Amino acid sequence: MPIFAADDLRAMTGQVFEAAGFSTEKANLIARLMVESNLVGHDSHGVRHIPIYVSRIRDGLISPDAEPRIVTETPTTALVDGGGTLGHVAATFGLELAIQKARQHQVGAVAVHNEEHVGRVGGYPEMAARAGMVGITLCNAQGRGISIAPHGGTSRRMGANPFTAAFPNPKGDPILLDMSTSAVAINKVRQAKDRQTSLPDGAILNPKGESSTDPDDFLKQGGAALPLGGLLYGHKGFGLAVIIDLFCGLLGGSGTALHQHETRLNNGTFHIVIDPESFISSEAYAEQLAAYTDYIHASPTLPKRPSVQLPGEFEADNRARRTADGIAVEDPVWRNIVETLGRLNVPAPQPIG
Repeated sequence: MPIFAADDLRAMTGQVFEAAGFSTEKANLIARLMVESNLVGHDSHGVRHIPIYVSRIRDGLISPDAEPRIVTETPTTALVDGGGTLGHVAATFGLELAIQKARQHQVGAVAVHNEEHVGRVGGYPEMAARAGMVGITLCNAQGRGISIAPHGGTSRRMGANPFTAAFPNPKGDPILLDMSTSAVAINKVRQAKDRQTSLPDGAILNPKGESSTDPDDFLKQGGAALPLGGLLYGHKGFGLAVIIDLFCGLLGGSGTALHQHETRLNNGTFHIVIDPESFISSEAYAEQLAAYTDYIHASPTLPKRPSVQLPGEFEADNRARRTADGIAVEDPVWRNIVETLGRLNVPAPQPIG
């Protein structure tokens, strides 16, 4: 696998989306969020999507020149129409608006609909945390995003509907939870196919409703992914997915799993941003959070297991390592990217290893 410097991948990705019709500012935003996914270890949501997004732009499913707009607004809430642009642009618009409202009124809740794939959802509440706010971002999917069986069911009825939240950490990287409500994120199924690896037990069903570990049973045969918790405890992931669908689809206007679009992936995001100083002083917050993290880290571990990590530390460790050592891109993913670069006359960066 070729290995690239993060700066080189960002520059390349920005040039791709500018060539595809986005403004320089928007193209650079997309590039930053996509490469950040690779940096933190979530390659399933990073540059592997370049050919997919460019193809959807060419097919008219993503509008590069669309501008998100506020449909309705109160001092603490807003409903935003993404205009059919890429979710990285529309979801960031909504998150930044929620931060502005929280700065003025202690809390902001902003729903965004009519946006294409938003990428790694955890990147949005992380932005809020780095601005000193507590952030929550919920995301649902319709159309091509319908891929999860309900608990006890066998056919695709729901999106993977991620739940993400982040708390600012004065002593380091945010405390960040970034999880799908499915047993496996769908792009990780595609990644397993590229890497020629099997999926864990309890992740997907084949078309007959039988448990499978073969990615092709989902990707080619029309099977379904299971909700978080698998066959035994999937009621938990399924319940979360339903609530997120109602937040984003019913309240936020993106449409629930009932709203199927044959050709388009449609994401909805619901951002909630809270100023922590509404509840606790900054000094007490920092002191208590530090004591809490120390307490969790001090837990004894199972034999041959590493020390306990808090949510977000996996991503922070990957970011530090990959910033220093570079980002590896799977060979089939890189071949697809190079084909796209050729069509857009964008030069490929030189690998560093």
